[in-house]
Amino acid sequence: MIQYHSKILANECRDMNDIRAEIDRIDHFVIQLLAARFEYVKAASQFKKNVTDVQAQARFNSMLEQRMLWANELGLDGEVIKQLYANLVKYFINEEMKHFNKANK
Repeated sequence: MIQYHSKILANECRDMNDIRAEIDRIDHFVIQLLAARFEYVKAASQFKKNVTDVQAQARFNSMLEQRMLWANELGLDGEVIKQLYANLVKYFINEEMKHFNKANK
């Protein structure tokens, strides 16, 4: 399991080097999580019966709304996070389609 551990808390940073190092550590962790998420996306294709199931427009829309709410609750701009996830998930759906098509030839 991927675990994140900060070396230093934001309010303990002594200079920009500390801040940049921790931001880089966080970004690397986020990318590791996205890669883990992608493994689940690929695995999901085996449970889908058709292209409509892969695209799952209703699920896509409700997922985006939930991410927007979570972002707002944490003091982020929900619309920005919603757009970020829309782009990310569109990419994942395209990749899932490749796996689905390969498995259903």
